[in-house]
Amino acid sequence: MVRVLLILTVAVLVCVNLGFIIAAREFTRSDLLALVLYAGVAAFAWNSLVATCVVMVAGGVGVIFLGSGGDLLEMTIALALVSATCVPLVLSAYATLLVVLSVHTVVSGTVLAEGGFYGVAAIAVIALLAGLTFRIVAAREAILIAERGRIMNELGLLAHAEQEKIADELHDGIAHDLTLVLFHARALPLQPDDAARTVSLTTIEHSAERAFTSIQSLLALIRDGETSTHGAGATRYDGRLVDVLSSLAALLRNAGIATVVTVPPTTLPLSPVIERILTEIAIEAVTNIIKHAPNSRSARIVIDGRSEVVELVVANVASSASGSRGAAVGGRGMVRSRQRLEQVSGRLAAGPDSNGWLLRATVPVGGE
Repeated sequence: MVRVLLILTVAVLVCVNLGFIIAAREFTRSDLLALVLYAGVAAFAWNSLVATCVVMVAGGVGVIFLGSGGDLLEMTIALALVSATCVPLVLSAYATLLVVLSVHTVVSGTVLAEGGFYGVAAIAVIALLAGLTFRIVAAREAILIAERGRIMNELGLLAHAEQEKIADELHDGIAHDLTLVLFHARALPLQPDDAARTVSLTTIEHSAERAFTSIQSLLALIRDGETSTHGAGATRYDGRLVDVLSSLAALLRNAGIATVVTVPPTTLPLSPVIERILTEIAIEAVTNIIKHAPNSRSARIVIDGRSEVVELVVANVASSASGSRGAAVGGRGMVRSRQRLEQVSGRLAAGPDSNGWLLRATVPVGGE
């Protein structure tokens, strides 16, 4: 908008100058310099440095060689554009030239009326202040636009984080429990005795209850932005990591997969954050075995605490019918598990081995 107004203003000045030329029926050097000066003013809409140089050259030639007081006045007014668009060095050079030209006109005494120097100085000060004011306003607007962009970016990140929380709640809680429900519902008609059927029915009931509670937590997360006190973290596998691994091993055994758990005899030096991450990784690995390799012959869960790192290993031995398909390559669960470990300087390796599928999570002791 400012560029359009500047061009329109210059167009009016050019038209006025052309009117004087037509009325005088003569095109002089002063008219040529005036047109060049107007072209320089118009150039501020695109390149302020080039425009300033053109105005300085045209105005300097007009004042020194032609004794044009009009060029000096126009240069003084153009100071507003220079101060609004140019760097301080260019502004200083322009102001210095303006002072030199003003002194020259005072010394020559031909183009300024008595006290005219003070009028030029006043116009220069007003133009300078006007340009600086415009510059400050433009800078504030640019800051506001940048701040708005930053806020919009942060809001986008917050929205993405909320989406990730909801997706994690769906995957880590509801999907895990529904996998157990689906597995035991399919296995229930094939159970050979009442004891096995009771185990399946109990697992179905408990998993369905946990899924229902997780759904309530998810609704609270969507509605209030916070998980409820009955959220997934409060209903699934609470307690120490070694207790969680024992519970997960029981789930595999209930699914007909012989499972061995190896844990260290002493308490592991794990922070609550890392213990929670390893818990989620173990749940993901066991769920994948039940979901993708339900016919596995055996499985093992190992937690090994060394001097510098803690290592979690979850592996299954696939049946001859399923080959080494194991727990599949994995989708969101493995991606999120790897991201969570990387946040605490850990590493996750998962893939097929000679017997089935192997997951190995390593995290530094005492990491946060």
